[in-house]
Amino acid sequence: MKKVMFDSNVFDKLSEFIQVIKESENTKYEYFITNIQVEELAVIPDIKKETRIRNILMLTDLRAKLVPVSVMVLGKARLGYTRLGMGEVYHTILNEKKSNSNDAIIADTSVHEGCILITEDKDLYQRMKNNNYEVMHLQDFLSSM
Repeated sequence: MKKVMFDSNVFDKLSEFIQVIKESENTKYEYFITNIQVEELAVIPDIKKETRIRNILMLTDLRAKLVPVSVMVLGKARLGYTRLGMGEVYHTILNEKKSNSNDAIIADTSVHEGCILITEDKDLYQRMKNNNYEVMHLQDFLSSM
């Protein structure tokens, strides 16, 4: 069974392909999520409340397994949802301005869990690819089904 972690930027598109995932018979996937993605969903503004609810319901429908992040970052770590890690992937993915810390945490955890990271973020994709970490564009993931 292949392990998959969706980057947060994929969630808004989840409704477009959830049926494809659920009906896929040729490959079975196991889905993982961290508190970082849950928190990013939680802060979707109330004006987009239906999107927030739909995304959470679809992740529940996929039975995404909540795993602790693999690197403890001050201000991002939540007691009970983090573990101490070396942060090798985190530091590799982190940009100079450190403005992509959530992406770097998700990437580190994805690698730690043995997941393929599915993202639409071109910079994150390229950083993952350049370091030989498992990553796919959403469209490539859907085509593989």
